[in-house]
Amino acid sequence: MDQERESLDFDIVFVGAGPANLSAAIRLQQLIKKHNATAASPLEAEVAILEKSRNPGGHLLSGAVIEPDLLSTLLPDSTSHLQKETTTVSQESIWFLTRQRRFALPFIPEPLRNNDNIIVSLSELGRALSAEAERLDIPILDSTAATIPVIEEARLQAVITDAKGTGRDGSPKPGADPGMRINAKTFVIGEGARGSMTRQLSAAFNLHAEAPETQRYETGVKEVWEVPAGRIKAGELHHTFGYPLPTSTYGGGWVYAMTATRVSTGFVTSIEPQAPLVDPHGNLQLFKAHPFVSRILDGGRPLEYGAKTITSGGWNAMPKLYGPGFLLVGESAGLLDLKRLKGVHLALRSGIMAAETLFACLQRNDFSVAALSDYRERIVNSSIHEVLLDSRDYRKGFDDGLYKGLLKAGLKLSIPGISGSKPHTPRQIPPPQPPKDSPNYLSKEDALYLSGTSHEEDQPCHLLITRKDLFEVCSTTCMETYGNPCQYFCPAGVYDIDTEARPVLKLNPSNCLHCKTCEIIDPCSVITWIPPEGGGGPDYKLS
Repeated sequence: MDQERESLDFDIVFVGAGPANLSAAIRLQQLIKKHNATAASPLEAEVAILEKSRNPGGHLLSGAVIEPDLLSTLLPDSTSHLQKETTTVSQESIWFLTRQRRFALPFIPEPLRNNDNIIVSLSELGRALSAEAERLDIPILDSTAATIPVIEEARLQAVITDAKGTGRDGSPKPGADPGMRINAKTFVIGEGARGSMTRQLSAAFNLHAEAPETQRYETGVKEVWEVPAGRIKAGELHHTFGYPLPTSTYGGGWVYAMTATRVSTGFVTSIEPQAPLVDPHGNLQLFKAHPFVSRILDGGRPLEYGAKTITSGGWNAMPKLYGPGFLLVGESAGLLDLKRLKGVHLALRSGIMAAETLFACLQRNDFSVAALSDYRERIVNSSIHEVLLDSRDYRKGFDDGLYKGLLKAGLKLSIPGISGSKPHTPRQIPPPQPPKDSPNYLSKEDALYLSGTSHEEDQPCHLLITRKDLFEVCSTTCMETYGNPCQYFCPAGVYDIDTEARPVLKLNPSNCLHCKTCEIIDPCSVITWIPPEGGGGPDYKLS
């Protein structure tokens, strides 16, 4: 597309409107306003937020149980509205599940205790933070995806946003827009796990060079249900491990009572290229069929479905947190504490520390790499570093099987079925499929409908697989070696396999939930996920 691009100039641009970047933008504006109220020389900063979803919070999904201490700082005038959408944790349990039974842990380990924490919809939190940002006169450019970093003079100088109006064959349609060039002194990258901009910056600046370990990921699949009254008490939390996973595979489920009649339930599955035959959607359906969970859901109705990937490598797998012209926040920086099942509060805290760093840069008019490095120092000298350092080996401990992982995590238990767990070995057969006659079963097609997912149909495919790979890898190597695992691991049914056709793979990109599971777990490394035309994807309201 040869049209001339519009160019916009800002001081600071936030890529992604998740909790980390929203908190960063809000806190920065608060600091500027406080400074300007008394300063002889007020600061003037042009800031903006780029967000690829069409609605605030539309791409945000989590369990989610969060620590509420930062909300009064970030939402001083909005907490009363958000409070109506949250529930304080009232009781919690951890269970080991077999196919039909459950066994309670005799105590809740300290890292998993949620005293005074709140159950919240992350998409609702995103809407509240977005409203506060707009109240502070921070523009949010929705339906706008940052797609290409512009690196000039060894620094991130700009980003190119998504092209709109390009046909499936790559030709421009009437009114086509090639996307904008957004210039800024500094970009704050907060795209969540495995973001495309983060991936490109990591390659350009070798951000993982000093990380002693490789980043790891899990896929979380979630449903929100309306259930009959009396099944569960508002504020109840249940975490599970065991069924339906083999003891060699990391993962687990949850049931959170958002209210007495609304439940968040989901399942997390480890995704690793060396073990690609997994089915995150199917694991959730098997989990829901367990008597413990079905007792809560029976007679209810599903309201929403979604999926996302989770960074789980911990402190030792984190990239460099800053570079020439940018900072990484939240899960783009790998800030998730899997031991405590917490990521949102780390995202909020990292955003606040990014804001403090950028405020100092504005005061000195210095956005050099040395000035931006203050962000890492703030992280290292904070509680973020403390908790992530403590849990840095947690996920790795489960590589030798569930029982040894529990021992390493400080949980010495005697539970039938786990004492003989073995080190992880890749599954060589397709994953077990859920019972479709279960009253609470949702097919991928029905689940996708509940996600609100939509895309412009006539646009280039955003899942990049070369024609050569379609024929030489998908139809031969991947099929013969792995059994085309994409038909299982995608929680949205993007990948259809017909072994009688050539190529065997048919793509349904309009189904995509933007979880990026495919790019992470693809054992042949032929899939690259890039943002589709802005505004596409899920539209979460309750997740």
